[in-house]
Amino acid sequence: MPTDGRSDQIPAYAKETAPGARRFVQAVKGQDESAIPPLLIPDSEADWAFRLFGLGPLIFLLYLHLECDQFVLPRFGRRSHGEVLVEVGWVVGEDEVGRAVCDPRRLSTLTMHRSEEGWRVADLNPAPLDAPVTVPQAQDVLKQVVEAGSGGEALWFPLGVLTGAFQLKRLGPEPLDGVETLFVNGMEDSSFGVPEIIRAVGLWREFKEKAQPIYRRPEVYAAAVEYIMVLLGFYRDSQAEIGQRYRVSSSTISSKWHEIEGILGLSQFDDRYSLYQDPGAGLEAMLRRMGEEPPPPTCLGTGRRGRIYDMTVP
Repeated sequence: MPTDGRSDQIPAYAKETAPGARRFVQAVKGQDESAIPPLLIPDSEADWAFRLFGLGPLIFLLYLHLECDQFVLPRFGRRSHGEVLVEVGWVVGEDEVGRAVCDPRRLSTLTMHRSEEGWRVADLNPAPLDAPVTVPQAQDVLKQVVEAGSGGEALWFPLGVLTGAFQLKRLGPEPLDGVETLFVNGMEDSSFGVPEIIRAVGLWREFKEKAQPIYRRPEVYAAAVEYIMVLLGFYRDSQAEIGQRYRVSSSTISSKWHEIEGILGLSQFDDRYSLYQDPGAGLEAMLRRMGEEPPPPTCLGTGRRGRIYDMTVP
């Protein structure tokens, strides 16, 4: 809800979350890297983005790569007792009664979660509070932007960060093992976005913890992880193409990705690692409420369609 008006009209959750949101935006704006980690929910999307890539994703998702001076928090929305959305807008002027006017093209939304230490940032989305953009939607928008010949405009860089059309250097402090180093670099070369790379690291670490794999060549598992992310993203990159880049045979990739699939129990719309919502989730929920057994999860690798944009931002 808007927060203009008397302070006693502002809901309590807005008063509680606003200070943390302001500190976070000010820390990113000032590029104060030491101040940012305490403002993030550990192991959240925002935390992993910072740990892997440093300030880059936070700067772009807040539109701070453009000329920015004064910001306001126009709207707040509560999803639950422990989750609040905070909209961030950049001031471009005032209206007739002196209220700040924001650029509607440069609105971002912080997802704040309650923790023992207070309210902290869990995620950032480069869109208004009531119209968040998903990675598939960002891909669609960029496809249209490229077709219109305006793909290189800086206004679209935040969507490029989400989709991989605009690649960031890995400047974060998080140490990576040999497998992670290979597939993070490989996935960047293959134009995966920051959210997909974050999920790939999470997938590998969960598998590594459960299976304790023994290997001599990290390329083998790196290629398998990237191929799994190809399947989860509905892309058409082949095992042969990935194997050529990692110098691993297609049969080896097949063996290893099936091994990971089995250990982790992966499915096509796995909410741990997929950016896509299961189109059958509503039916499944209804069947469970009726006491009936829902259909099995969709097998990994179903419905691949290829990447829907071809864009490189210089």
